[in-house]
Amino acid sequence: MATAKPQPGGDHLPLITLIALCGMAPLSGLAVSGIAPIMPMITAEFADNPNAGILVRLMMSGLSAATILGALASGVMASRIGQLRLLLLLLVLYVVSGAGIFLLDNLYLMIFARCLQGIANGGAGVLAIALITTRVPSGRSDHWLGYYSVCGTIGVLFLMVAVGEIAALGWRYVFLMFLLAVPVGLMIGLTLQKDRKPVVSETAEEQQKAPRSPIPWAIALFATLCGAIVTTIAMYLPYHLADIGYGSPDTVAMLMVAGAGVAAVPALAFGWIRARFSAIQTFVFAFAVIAAGVIIVVFARDLPLIFFGMALHGLGMGAMMPNLFSACAGATTPELRTRMLGFVRAGIYAGPLLAQPGLEAVMATSGATAVLAAIGVASVLAGILSFTGRHMFDPVEEASTA
Repeated sequence: MATAKPQPGGDHLPLITLIALCGMAPLSGLAVSGIAPIMPMITAEFADNPNAGILVRLMMSGLSAATILGALASGVMASRIGQLRLLLLLLVLYVVSGAGIFLLDNLYLMIFARCLQGIANGGAGVLAIALITTRVPSGRSDHWLGYYSVCGTIGVLFLMVAVGEIAALGWRYVFLMFLLAVPVGLMIGLTLQKDRKPVVSETAEEQQKAPRSPIPWAIALFATLCGAIVTTIAMYLPYHLADIGYGSPDTVAMLMVAGAGVAAVPALAFGWIRARFSAIQTFVFAFAVIAAGVIIVVFARDLPLIFFGMALHGLGMGAMMPNLFSACAGATTPELRTRMLGFVRAGIYAGPLLAQPGLEAVMATSGATAVLAAIGVASVLAGILSFTGRHMFDPVEEASTA
């Protein structure tokens, strides 16, 4: 009995589709961080609940945990119902679960809605990157991975400014910002070509003899380390700055903006970088620069030097993140790419959750400065691992899609 073998879409994506996919990047950041400024307002609204503070914070951490589940499930689901159909379904879930909180008046239902949005956020992000790395020629895909990263980094800064302005009208109105996914979904739905129909090419006996793709544990663990390095510095930098006398919110915000702004430079130039340097060389450079930036922030006591350290940190981050997706995509065939990227994105979101208990112990015993030093050491370790474990990123021959 013949079985269906899904074939990846080999058709090149139209420019309007690629722009829409890049537009998904800041929406992902909005889902993760968009409610942070209004959390005290929500807590005050439900002050009659003695656990209001904990439940409101769970709206953020619950989404992050659900994002891991969505990322892991997206590869399996895409192979069953197709990338386009799944992406559109996830964008609908993103909008309904996010904007729907505007109408809710129960913290438990709001947490449930945020978890649903986390599943949608994780899966949609994986599919966006999978489409870029699968349906864009290899000579251009690195450029678009860089643009995707820039849109996520810079776009979310503008969205967070909008959050502050809209919150003045009332915290519920912030959740209506998730309606921004509607035009993005319409652009994708109208311009993205449907997945090719399955081609009957293998018998059941042949399929049983075919080698099974193992779970990419090594890459998933490496992505988890990268996720911990990416996220945790923002959690502890304000405390370190307060300890050395620069703890004002304006100063902290400007330092974060400086890092994000510099990160846009290597991300925009990522296609040029990868045309001249290998993935491993890019990893080693990126982690070395990240470590140098963090070390400067740890030891500097002059504000201009701290800005320089954050700029170096941003420079390394801007090169590392698109390189992670590019290298991992190249290490597997198009048929398995969505599944691989699901593990990578899940690892990125799991990183800070797994690292926080250990970093909190360091914080309790030695302070925030020691935590930043530990992040710098982790960056050095990641650079060493990317070199010694470079074979896990060996590129594979792409299967024929004829």
